[in-house]
Amino acid sequence: MKRITIYIVILAASLTALWLFLETKTETARESIIFFPIDKDTKFKEASTTLTLLDKKDDNEYIVEWGITSSLETPVYLRQDVSLLYSNGQLKGIQSEWDENISNLTQHEKVVGEDSSHYQSITFHYGEIHKGAEQIFSAQTMTRDELYVIDSPFSALYSFRVAKSNEEIEWKQVLDHATLQQLKYSWKRLVDYYQIPINSYHLIPLYNLTNYNNKPLFNLSQAKTNKILGQLWEGLYKQYVLGITLTNGKTVDPIGSTMPLILVSKDFTHLFVLTETIDGQPAQLIQHIN
Repeated sequence: MKRITIYIVILAASLTALWLFLETKTETARESIIFFPIDKDTKFKEASTTLTLLDKKDDNEYIVEWGITSSLETPVYLRQDVSLLYSNGQLKGIQSEWDENISNLTQHEKVVGEDSSHYQSITFHYGEIHKGAEQIFSAQTMTRDELYVIDSPFSALYSFRVAKSNEEIEWKQVLDHATLQQLKYSWKRLVDYYQIPINSYHLIPLYNLTNYNNKPLFNLSQAKTNKILGQLWEGLYKQYVLGITLTNGKTVDPIGSTMPLILVSKDFTHLFVLTETIDGQPAQLIQHIN
């Protein structure tokens, strides 16, 4: 009996230690995207985001595979990829994976969809690099993919990225118009709500951030651009991916929220990130640009 009691105590201690380890690791991950100076010697040799239509689930639903992969040239202290998936301008899913002392990350998720939709996914690929006791750098890049899925009673289920046929061009115009109209209405409500003088800002929808991987933001240097983007994703991760903080201090799930609009002040002193939650509540992230 005494031996059984000892085993139970040991097992309980082991489970507690395991829980503490998992909890500690989770907390590390929750704060892992932190911008440090870019390491010019560490590059991503591969990075991609891919959306693929698999098949029908039933008469009303279908399955889209959402894959993310990235690889640095060498293992680094910490790797993390965060990917956001939007359907017709609303957040449908989040994938976030991290690990220590590795170079490669791969994620896959099967997403159930319905009706004809325009899917857009953007991923931030990140690495934290330690050189010596106190030198910390980072590596970063972004990738994206989009997919138009046509689920119509008048044709078989199909998808495309680039519209080629007349039918695809027509569907693209319909879906783009519906999504853009919805986002424009949302963004206008947000700008009016926060009384932002819009003419004093450069406007960038979140999905378009990948345009600046290797191209400066407006008249800034590439180094300054990289810093702004890195700090922006640090803020997005903490205040959007992990939950949207409302003006009343409540944190809500970002799923169903509108694609954020980023407003960069033309004097490059600050930026805003604007979004609406699934039930239409306004949310704003403010970041100062150093």
